[in-house]
Amino acid sequence: MKTKFLFASLLMLVSLGLFAQENAPVKKYGFKSAIVKVSTDMMGQTVQSTAYIDEYGAKECQKVKMSVPGMGELESGSIMKDGKAWSINYTMKQVQEVDLGATKQPNFLELTDEMKKEFKIQEVGTGKVLDKDCVIYTMETETQGMTATLKVWCYKGFALKSVTEISGMTITATATDFQEDAMVLPQVFDVPKY
Repeated sequence: MKTKFLFASLLMLVSLGLFAQENAPVKKYGFKSAIVKVSTDMMGQTVQSTAYIDEYGAKECQKVKMSVPGMGELESGSIMKDGKAWSINYTMKQVQEVDLGATKQPNFLELTDEMKKEFKIQEVGTGKVLDKDCVIYTMETETQGMTATLKVWCYKGFALKSVTEISGMTITATATDFQEDAMVLPQVFDVPKY
């Protein structure tokens, strides 16, 4: 059960573009704050989530509710702040600190030639998601021994849409509501103490 939770959390982080960045600059996104609702098709199951972003991406929280056969409704999430990240199972009251180095990803707001080479990033066009002009990239990344191929639609550095191929599975995440410069309550980023 714990393995399923951790795997689902990993896929959530990869597919939604909430990428931890080792030694990242404070400004990850071109907006100060946002609340983003996302629909993710993961292995034939639709998962709804909400991402909360503040301080240009220095603080991020994602909350996910999903129905798991045999387990019922589960609420999980992740919090990233102060250079640390946590994977949280709110249903089972479990918190696990995550190694940021294991999920290292590029900063799409400030792509360097080194990042493009390391992650095989190519800009392949432009498109719109929720009427926002996005730059479309393809890339590859390795997370916990698994190679993932991604196509991402980035708006001001944030992936409003992603299609991830990993271990023979396709995960598609698409923002369904994007509130830029939204008021985000500070307690959203409090890590539970179970």
